[in-house]
Amino acid sequence: MKGFVVHDELKSIGIAEMKHAETIAERLFYLGGIPTTKPSPIFVGNTLKEMVQRNIQDEANAINLYKQIIEAALKEGDVTTSFLFKQILQQEEDHHDTFTTLLEDL
Repeated sequence: MKGFVVHDELKSIGIAEMKHAETIAERLFYLGGIPTTKPSPIFVGNTLKEMVQRNIQDEANAINLYKQIIEAALKEGDVTTSFLFKQILQQEEDHHDTFTTLLEDL
């Protein structure tokens, strides 16, 4: 049963992450930037536990990055970018909590 629960969570979070990427790309384009089309290498773990641990690490990295972006946006007076990243940050924190809970249950 655990495998199905993890599968559903990973699918849901994966869809949310794709929406984040789209939102960020649209904002970057609006601001005159060019979104990258070169994703980072994909990590494939040998075990479910290893994959969940990596997801926790990746979410923590994203949380730190988004906090920096929010701070920079506010410093520049860009309320819209700050608002968008605050919304994404909240979801990333939820994802981090979800992965942490999943890891505890493995």
